[in-house]
Amino acid sequence: MKKYLLVLTILLLTFKMGKSQTNVYHPFPDSGTIWIGTSWYNDGGTGPCVVTNDYNLYISGDTTIGIYSYHKLYRNGYISSFMCPQPGYYYYGVYAGAFRQDNANKKIYLFENGTDTLAYDFNLNVGDTLNWTCLSIGYNNYIQSIDSVLIGSQYHKRFWLNNNYAALIEGVGSTLGAFARIAPAFESGEDLWCIRINNQTAWSSSQVNKCSLTSIAENSIAENQILISNNPFSTETTLSSISNLKYSTLTVYNSSGQQAKQMQNISGQTITLYRDNLPSGLYFIRLTRDNKVIMTGKLVITE
Repeated sequence: MKKYLLVLTILLLTFKMGKSQTNVYHPFPDSGTIWIGTSWYNDGGTGPCVVTNDYNLYISGDTTIGIYSYHKLYRNGYISSFMCPQPGYYYYGVYAGAFRQDNANKKIYLFENGTDTLAYDFNLNVGDTLNWTCLSIGYNNYIQSIDSVLIGSQYHKRFWLNNNYAALIEGVGSTLGAFARIAPAFESGEDLWCIRINNQTAWSSSQVNKCSLTSIAENSIAENQILISNNPFSTETTLSSISNLKYSTLTVYNSSGQQAKQMQNISGQTITLYRDNLPSGLYFIRLTRDNKVIMTGKLVITE
């Protein structure tokens, strides 16, 4: 009888502790975190062609845009394809946007392509319809149920969406990714496999349970990482690499896929890219060496 009461007491204390933790809002981390996941899409064309992007999304540094402070996001990963003509390639240090937090109102904003937009609103109850955000525009989501999930050593609120196809999680984003599109997969989709905080596994998908640094050995991240110092920029920006680039080529393409600028025979650890006469807008860059892609990314030129 005493043993039964002891077990019951422990269970009650655990329940109370978990419930008290979910009454406390858990914001996104501001450093030391890696989201590991994948995205894919059907490339169409003639015959089946599926392109997959296995990635590590991480926070690296802060920036001030206007009156707000943001945490910058970068990706490393590997793009592969199935039944497609193009070969796979690795990429490193690709800028993926920046986010800011409004902890008082439990909201997360994403800054990308020159625009600051609401990404998450965690002021939610069962039955609520999600307001469209930059992640869910075009699809209507509602909260079907709410529970909690252990992230590291603390329980975070988890908000299950329509028919449990995905869930929003405080301090994580969603089970589709930190800033993935929140909609059911249809000819494209995303999945979050794992979160690592300060080199420890904080959460992993029960369906996949992959928590290695996808496609890239841990000790190769710093060696191959290439960071963009200013993005968006109006006059010039700098690409920095820890390793020597050795006779590399940087090619800039406009949003229509046409080559707009090229720099050849680049050596050293930094590249200064001048705007020159390029009009404002979205551009894609590709850095290659010996006909192999080192990195790809997006740049935004503003006035």
